Amino acid sequence: MAAPVVAQDPAFFIGTSHLLTNVTVIDGRGGPPRPESAVLIWGGKVQAVGSRGQIVVPQGTTVVDLGGSFIVPGFVDAHASPRTLEDVRAMLAGGVTAVRESALPVAVYEERGRSVPYADPAPKIFAGAPALGVELGSEEAAVAEVERQLSDGAPFITLAASLPAEWLVAVIRSARRGGAPVWADRGDTGWLLALRAGAAVVSRLISGDPELLPEAERAGYSALAPGPTRAPWLERLAPRGTEVDRAVSAILAGDAPLVPLLAAVEAPLGCVTGNERCATRPSAEDLEALRASWPAAEALVLAMRAEGIRMLVGSDAPTSTPVGSGFHREMELLVQAGIPALEVLSMATRDGAIALGQLHEFGTIEVGKRADLLVLDGDPVADIRNARKVGLVFLGGDPWRLGPDGRWEAVRFR
Repeated sequence: MAAPVVAQDPAFFIGTSHLLTNVTVIDGRGGPPRPESAVLIWGGKVQAVGSRGQIVVPQGTTVVDLGGSFIVPGFVDAHASPRTLEDVRAMLAGGVTAVRESALPVAVYEERGRSVPYADPAPKIFAGAPALGVELGSEEAAVAEVERQLSDGAPFITLAASLPAEWLVAVIRSARRGGAPVWADRGDTGWLLALRAGAAVVSRLISGDPELLPEAERAGYSALAPGPTRAPWLERLAPRGTEVDRAVSAILAGDAPLVPLLAAVEAPLGCVTGNERCATRPSAEDLEALRASWPAAEALVLAMRAEGIRMLVGSDAPTSTPVGSGFHREMELLVQAGIPALEVLSMATRDGAIALGQLHEFGTIEVGKRADLLVLDGDPVADIRNARKVGLVFLGGDPWRLGPDGRWEAVRFR
């Protein structure tokens, strides 16, 4: 329990303060939910968390009875590429209050740099600089681009899947010398190799990386033409095999979190005619193979978790999943794989903030943190699907509600 607020002088509490009562707090730190709690918000930050009787309420505070709702920190999408106002609004409707922009195109960067000109309410977008890929032409040019991005103040460096493997060591070393973490968004081209070279975060656990396959399976897999699903790779995977054990050792040695992106792999199973993300819908045989091999994906996730490897929640929206709902589908798949919902909620909040270097600002419900909070109309621990039931969003202490016309409305409590 947080200590009660001691200052009662209304002059100390300049501005609007809210006391949210009759709530269950799930604070993102992994502890059990705290029913019959209250949260005091003032100046855009959390000022107290505890039972209603513990908190000394300053004069002029608006007391809001939330009728037994659940409060969680705002969600952090660790892998998405919002491009439009509609994208960010859909993300916010799903409770995402912070986004790591995973693939900033050169044209977008040249137009606006890392600034995001979205008016409130909108998630906070964390953008690095354009992802580094084969189009740079040479290892020397790639290193020079890293140095240019660092001098330009890039908070992190992103490696695209197309960056040749033989450039990885030089590129990552250059970034690390400059003090910037490297996010390796790589699939078939090998996130494991990037991890061994010093990447700080790696994406696409269900990657297609041959290094994770038993040696006897690699030749046959390498000979396959790239397919529309990961089924050929999953069919050959040994989730508890020697190669995966070696990968675990490499991950633990670098203390790097993984972004599984299960929903991005599973997305073809939900493709329907007319959905532009499914323009090349896999065949019925490919989809059936993916369904049949899905237990291997779940087993690999659990093998990583059993070794204490940190995982983040990312949607890969809108590239492969719908904006907003893709994030929730990722959480649901992680729970279906066997990870407790409470743990997944911490992955979606605290752990995402840690990876962005922002835990001092948000990611948990604690005194002094920015009040980016969600009010849910159902218990997400009892059923992770209740995380979709976002009734209110607090951004920096300001409450918002999605209106019936699809527009965000500022809430004025009485």
